[in-house]
Amino acid sequence: MYLKLLWGGIQIDPTDVFVNNLGHWIRRVYHEITIRTNEVLRPHGLARSQWEVLYRIASSDGVTQKDLQTAMKVESGTLTGIVDSLVKKGWLFRQEHPRDRRIKLLRMTEQGHQKWLGIPNPIDVLRPHMMKGITPEEESFVVKLLQKAVSNLDSLDEKEEDK
Repeated sequence: MYLKLLWGGIQIDPTDVFVNNLGHWIRRVYHEITIRTNEVLRPHGLARSQWEVLYRIASSDGVTQKDLQTAMKVESGTLTGIVDSLVKKGWLFRQEHPRDRRIKLLRMTEQGHQKWLGIPNPIDVLRPHMMKGITPEEESFVVKLLQKAVSNLDSLDEKEEDK
């Protein structure tokens, strides 16, 4: 016989493989952050992925789509759709690169920049709620643990290149 836990109105078997699986909880945190971030941004007509693109462009003097794709670790088609929607909404424009006309720089429009200044940073809004009851030491430990996990997974790419 097992004890049933009540989690979000659902009874969970604590022997279930997901309950004690680190990857499951990482995914759950990511999912919750995405949902809550979208809630913060919805009144401004943005989604999390669009906000991330704007965030990376706002503090620059233009970013190539390729550099943005590398930084965000997303597929080209995915990023193209996000950028196209932001261009259509008037947030961004594409400009020829000064040294290579084949390359386009993504820049914020003046209107986009003005709107950007009025949008709350969802990280600043959500972080206090997410970190409630978590000590700085616990946070530091989890960050180091996750950095190691990412490094271990990134090393798989290096092993593939050596083949």
